[in-house]
Amino acid sequence: MASHGIQTRPEDTLLAERARDFLAGGPTDSVTLVRHVVQQPGTPPAVAERMVEQIFAGRTEFARCADGRWRLAAQPDPSRVEEPSPAVSPLARVPTFDEWRAQRAAAGAEQRARGAAPRVAPPAPASRSLAPLAPAAGPAPDASLHSLSYVVVDVETTGGSPHAGHRITEIAAVVVRDGEVRDVYETLVNPQRPIPPMIMKLTGITMEMVRGKQPFRDICPRILEAVTGHVFVAHNVNFDWRFVTAEVARASGQQLDGPRLCTVRLARKLLPQLRSRSLGFVADHYGADEFARDYFERRHGRDRPWRHSAAGDAVATAHCMLRLFRDAADRGIVTWGDLDALLNGGTASRRRKKRSALPLPVDRDTTA
Repeated sequence: MASHGIQTRPEDTLLAERARDFLAGGPTDSVTLVRHVVQQPGTPPAVAERMVEQIFAGRTEFARCADGRWRLAAQPDPSRVEEPSPAVSPLARVPTFDEWRAQRAAAGAEQRARGAAPRVAPPAPASRSLAPLAPAAGPAPDASLHSLSYVVVDVETTGGSPHAGHRITEIAAVVVRDGEVRDVYETLVNPQRPIPPMIMKLTGITMEMVRGKQPFRDICPRILEAVTGHVFVAHNVNFDWRFVTAEVARASGQQLDGPRLCTVRLARKLLPQLRSRSLGFVADHYGADEFARDYFERRHGRDRPWRHSAAGDAVATAHCMLRLFRDAADRGIVTWGDLDALLNGGTASRRRKKRSALPLPVDRDTTA
């Protein structure tokens, strides 16, 4: 069954793009590829072979010919004699996530013995017909909102932009299925950089709290497991999406791809009477603040406030999303297509103010 939620794919790189362009002219061997793609002539065949394998790791758009040369998977193999196709294509079998983790552990042990950092790519998409770099398919327009599964994500960070070097200090992922919260994954994260005093005051997360925690690269497999296959949801989804995708790409070389839902945008459509559609106002309107506070304090006590904790905000957002879906149903909005029309349709024009392309510092609370 095709997944309609978040998926991963290998991060596109300059070397992969060069190889794709070069192989469009026909199959070639590893030494020639390294000479033209990496621009490193004279590379020994064994070294060239390993280099190309690293460049192509997890990428189904590249394949080997029967004589060992590389080609684009969409091209026929000129060295293979036509014979009956096997009953089951070897490309139809893709490692499961547990198998990938076992491969990663084995590769890590081998690489540690050699004194190098491990890198095993997560499983690539299995479909022959779908281009490997095509966006992940979203839910069908007639899929009911109640039938879909969602992962509500919230992150706390050292600042406002991953492109400015800011990192995640805490992340929570709340899985919602069949109208209920099913699982909550939450953890502090070592950002491996200082947390500004103003951010510590806002979130209650100090350097002492994260110093002994795992960096994102160590929790990345668990994050991928938590988000894969679901619709990615957040209150101001672009902020959380940018940070999570940047951290995943840095840790695993993979890119997240798939459908997203912003509860801020949904609240603007369904709750025009509120003075603000920030999480604080929406949560108070629906009583989600009590729901989230109870969850957080039962697990973490009262040493830090539940607001601006990743778990507290994610649980509150999940509760708000379900209540927003209920209000939407009262207006006849019950399918993914209905929701898309509500959020992206209409005739009202929006005047957009010009803004600087440079990331802005976080100097105020924009979610309370």
